[in-house]
Amino acid sequence: MSDAPGPGAVPGGDNGGGRLSGRFVRPQVMRNLASEQRAEERSSTWLELFFDLCFVVAVAALASGLHHDPNLDGMLRFLGLFVPVWWSWMIFTWYATSFDNDDVPYRVTYFVAMLSMLGLAASVGRIGVDPSAVVGFVLAYSLMRLLVAGLFVRAGRSVPAYLRPFVACYAAGNLIGATIWLSSLLVPAPFQYALWALGLSVELLGPILAVMTLDNPRITFHPRHIAERYGLFTLIVLGESVLAVTSGTAGTDWAPTAVLTAVAGFVAAVSIWWLYFDHVRSSGIELGPRPAFYWGYGHYAVYAGIAAFGVGVQLAIEAAAPLYALASGAPASEGYGLGARTVLAGGVILFLLGIAFVDRINEGTQNDRVLIARLAAVTLLVPIIAFGSLLSPLTFTVTVCLVLLALTAYETLTEDPPE
Repeated sequence: MSDAPGPGAVPGGDNGGGRLSGRFVRPQVMRNLASEQRAEERSSTWLELFFDLCFVVAVAALASGLHHDPNLDGMLRFLGLFVPVWWSWMIFTWYATSFDNDDVPYRVTYFVAMLSMLGLAASVGRIGVDPSAVVGFVLAYSLMRLLVAGLFVRAGRSVPAYLRPFVACYAAGNLIGATIWLSSLLVPAPFQYALWALGLSVELLGPILAVMTLDNPRITFHPRHIAERYGLFTLIVLGESVLAVTSGTAGTDWAPTAVLTAVAGFVAAVSIWWLYFDHVRSSGIELGPRPAFYWGYGHYAVYAGIAAFGVGVQLAIEAAAPLYALASGAPASEGYGLGARTVLAGGVILFLLGIAFVDRINEGTQNDRVLIARLAAVTLLVPIIAFGSLLSPLTFTVTVCLVLLALTAYETLTEDPPE
């Protein structure tokens, strides 16, 4: 019989106090330490994929809010509220890559977090419109912070002494963040948002301080697992773009201009998929703490940009159908204004800036021609937004699609695909 420790066992230590305890409750030791001699490959678990489904709902709720208010206020609200949704996914993902030993308490914690995310999704689309939604939003988000803090406190009981400051920083950051968020319920609306920003700042700073306590941060995560998880979240927000094509077309009685706009929007989504999965590398995760944080945090722009793009496609499809515009009560001249154009092309701009930043820090990807091409595409999209009133929704969407297609073709022809 092999003497190698089983999943979740502490090497050389107590394996949880017997067969029953070992089956239901296992120490949350760091996976890379527990499996160091087995060279364990790390991939997404079924629980993580189930967990992702709740974020599909949250992103859809944010997208719905932007769809109803495609103006400056709506865009700022969308970008601001996307941060806590994205960060909730981030913090659980990074915990799982370090300590996921898949016992019953771990699973139950994740199920409660999923329920909290559904509560957040139910309220996030009403922030700024319905004051009563704030309470549910804050309570749901704060509960997730407390759950993460509890996971790290629990992990601190099993890790070696030199890792305890690492888990303590994570736990403290989430506890302080939750306290700040809950305290925001005691102040009026304008100051609430300032406290939310403060709470998020503390939470974002926590991982940075945690990593600074380690001599070798690479032991705390599995690079291929993280790259896979980020790719899966990219698919989640891309799925919203595909859903937008379907939803937008369904309400237009299959008007030819709406269908053609939907086709152009889908081709643009395909180009975004192609650009990300063929030309954005993940080697920056392993270069050191600073590049890893740049790589991880930089994906906010990637995700928010893709989600906004999906909303923009739906707005363009709806505006391309004259009967839909008439039924909605919007004059034809106002059916596709500056706000709707900015959501579509601005989402693409944010995505391109995000992948340019993320890819720039990767080792061996200092390709100035690709960087210049991405920035040139961004520069070209700005006047397209400004003078887009001269174009129909179909022509505008096709123009944005052609910019993405040209960039995709250029990168495909000039770059080798990632290994």
